[in-house]
Amino acid sequence: MNKWNVTTSALALAAVAGMSGTAVANDDVKKLSADPANVVMPSITYNGWNYSTLNQINLTNVKNLSVAWTMQIGILDQHEASPLVIGDTMYIASPKPNYVYALDLTKDGVIKWEFRPTMDVALATSQTCCGAQTRGLYYAEGKIFYSTLDGQNIGLDAKSGEQLWRTVGTDITRYEGMAGNNIVIGKLFIGGNEGGEGGARGKVQAYNIDTGRQQWVMYNMGPNNEVGIGPRFKPFYVDDKKPNPALDSWWGDSWKRGGGTAWGYFTWDPDLNIFHYSTGNCGPWNPDYRREWGKFDLDANGGLADWRSNYCASQMARDGTTGELIWAFNLTPQDHWDIDHPLITPLVDVNIGGTVRKTAIKAARDGLFYIWDRQTGEMLNDPWMHTFQDMWKKDAQGKWINRTTGRHNMNINVAYWTDKADQDKYLPNRTGPIAAGAAGYTGTEACYYPGTNARNWDNDAYSPKTGFLYFSNSLDGGCQRMIKGDYVPGQGYTLRQSVTLPGGLPNKLVDGTDTPNQSQLLAIDVAGNKTAFTVNYRFSNQVPVMATAGDLLFTCGNDNGSFRAMNATTGAEVWAFKWGSRCRQSPITYSQGGKQFVAVIASSAAANTAVAANAAANDSNRYRRSGSTLYVFKLPG
Repeated sequence: MNKWNVTTSALALAAVAGMSGTAVANDDVKKLSADPANVVMPSITYNGWNYSTLNQINLTNVKNLSVAWTMQIGILDQHEASPLVIGDTMYIASPKPNYVYALDLTKDGVIKWEFRPTMDVALATSQTCCGAQTRGLYYAEGKIFYSTLDGQNIGLDAKSGEQLWRTVGTDITRYEGMAGNNIVIGKLFIGGNEGGEGGARGKVQAYNIDTGRQQWVMYNMGPNNEVGIGPRFKPFYVDDKKPNPALDSWWGDSWKRGGGTAWGYFTWDPDLNIFHYSTGNCGPWNPDYRREWGKFDLDANGGLADWRSNYCASQMARDGTTGELIWAFNLTPQDHWDIDHPLITPLVDVNIGGTVRKTAIKAARDGLFYIWDRQTGEMLNDPWMHTFQDMWKKDAQGKWINRTTGRHNMNINVAYWTDKADQDKYLPNRTGPIAAGAAGYTGTEACYYPGTNARNWDNDAYSPKTGFLYFSNSLDGGCQRMIKGDYVPGQGYTLRQSVTLPGGLPNKLVDGTDTPNQSQLLAIDVAGNKTAFTVNYRFSNQVPVMATAGDLLFTCGNDNGSFRAMNATTGAEVWAFKWGSRCRQSPITYSQGGKQFVAVIASSAAANTAVAANAAANDSNRYRRSGSTLYVFKLPG
């Protein structure tokens, strides 16, 4: 159980004061990651590009790609952690119960060793949300690091699999686990927690990679000393310049159950020694428990003035040594919808107005594309819509966000209240999506876009050759109502209910028109601040993407049970392998013996929908069943 508290953060901050300006790269990780033969972390490099400079497999010859060897993992569940490759060894982590395997690449995957943690899988399953993760393995100085779903952080000897240390970082009995999205910076193994749906309070914490000893904990909301807000916190926008921005934006002590967990991938700029991440849903979703009940104060421009719930559903930048908060930006103030941001933040140098700026970019879950100065948090673009949303509205100048205040222009028509009397003070004539008398009807029901999974944790990719950011999305919306309830440790704490409409809610393209398609692959021209191309999928295909210097994208095809390669400039499919499974893992590419390989695990949980003879010809269930197989591909010869 986690026994650390406010004193931990305060003492740790004091202990490392004076070191914060020094870049403390782990030289071993930097050296290994500079060689594209290796893959030493999720998304390949610290900048989060998920891009490999290998180009032996390219547009010309990818049509000849074939299976080199396969291996059955043996755990029938959704694999989300991409493999690592260091020298002649591949390391893979399974979903719960989070086994780790070391495979000999010189012998087509013969197992060198296997590590099985002590883990109460039933408890971890019942007390966490939304998946079978872990989502990452990490390597440094002859050690493998990872987090288990039930909150264990473990260091292993990379050669033998021997457990070197183990530290418990969360309290699984209180609905708080770990997704395994972490990072190694210097001598620190840094990660966050999950469990905002159960009222867990979001945090990031650092462990010594040699001993496992916890070095510091920083929370994402609460008093300044617990959040790491001190002299180095120099935010750009007015709502973050208040004396206690992560405390006074919450009603009463609601911040103690505030969500805002950290379960997306981290990125790091070694020159600035700042790491970047974004935070999860506010707890509970019902905003009346985080603001003065029923109150929804907008400024003259439609921006939210009070009770913004800093810093759940927010973008965060912290010092890589001390964890001090450098800047933050609330992406979904007073989030009513679970439009949070468990997404990677790629770090890209972008030419803006003739000047190359060091930026942090994000195709966010709210449907907008953002570019920030990665040192100051200043927005450098007018965020624009990549996926349809109606939470924000354009102002008289056609902008979704006021660049002076940093406030989103709220569409009050899709806001939520618990009591209809409060709603009627602001929207006396709002008509809900269901008729009075329907089951559960309160009159406060409303629908919104995008749905909660418009974007998710899946790895984006960025190619410096095209200048495009690649990612997948979902095109659905959501309908819900808010309900009353009490916080009970260890139980769910969303205080909202989904509302199902007869016939469902239509999927929508970015222009607002209805579409039968469920998801897309998008490419954003980052410097051009526009969408470069879109690939539509009839069935859901929300998966990670990897880019290579061979002008290729590799990604899974859950819509038809395949693994595919695509032209990185146009999005055209140039190769596919039918494996009859789903996938929710980023592919990797590495080299061994002078040859380039591509590896990925095809997997899905045990549920298999029965396929009737009269099912539609393109029903995705015709093309895929459960499985758990590592595939390794190469060119002939």
